[in-house]
Amino acid sequence: MITSINYNHLYYFWQVSRCGSISAASKILHLTPQTISSQIGDLEHRLGKALFIREGRGLILTEFGQITQQYANDMFVIAHEWLETTQGELTHLSKTLKVGISDVLPKSLVSKWLAPLIDNERITSLQCIDGQQNELLSQMATHKLDLVLADQPLDNALPIKAFCHEIGKSQLAFFGNTHWHKKLSADFPHSLHDQPVVLPAKGSPVSRAIYFWLQELGLETTVVGHVDDSALMKALGEQGFGVFPAPMLVKDEIERHFDVHYIGAIDNAYQHYYAFSPDRLIKDTIYSEFIKHAQQSAF
Repeated sequence: MITSINYNHLYYFWQVSRCGSISAASKILHLTPQTISSQIGDLEHRLGKALFIREGRGLILTEFGQITQQYANDMFVIAHEWLETTQGELTHLSKTLKVGISDVLPKSLVSKWLAPLIDNERITSLQCIDGQQNELLSQMATHKLDLVLADQPLDNALPIKAFCHEIGKSQLAFFGNTHWHKKLSADFPHSLHDQPVVLPAKGSPVSRAIYFWLQELGLETTVVGHVDDSALMKALGEQGFGVFPAPMLVKDEIERHFDVHYIGAIDNAYQHYYAFSPDRLIKDTIYSEFIKHAQQSAF
């Protein structure tokens, strides 16, 4: 079991990973390439894993090297910021911010959330990655992402430690094409009885809330399908397979992009939105400013 490493060696590795080559890093570190190469070799021997592989005349990070680079980046950037506080001149370094976005989130809403990050002078590059929530959280756990935006709370079954902050919620409503709009709007919600509906994934918070609401009203519906993909659910609704739920917050967007209409609101049923971050970023001002803006911009 490794209990300690030479942090000078880790710093040399970090500089090489940032510069892309040992020769470039040697100019920054004022060390010979041979010295740097030898000490990175010592670090790899200590860790028992390769950090780089050679490709032609260049160096490519291994998967373990990529993970190590992320941790090293956090360590040395935070150390730099700390040193600045000792001089009473705290400034935040520019950084690349990698954001995972659950593929079910409305893009118009996400764009409002991300706007201040794009304009933030402390962020040199904003990288956005779409995907399924649990997959994105797993990437965040290995430092491949700094922030994840999603529509469900953290799954306790996932072995992931993350800070979760609710950034808002929106009441749900049913939508349908012209046929269902004309048929169901007047006597909603009682008109839903025995009618076809398309719902999100079975067991999801939204589906559970809708089932509970229908049960309270004594209504039964025919569920024609449970669909994970929100765009597919809307497309099925547009084609008339049944009515479907969606957040009131994006009502105008849904009606504009799909040939569907608002039918009626669902009482006590909400879509919640969350931001996840590793513990290391909780006190970062960029993160706290983002949370504040997200809460104010759309809700």
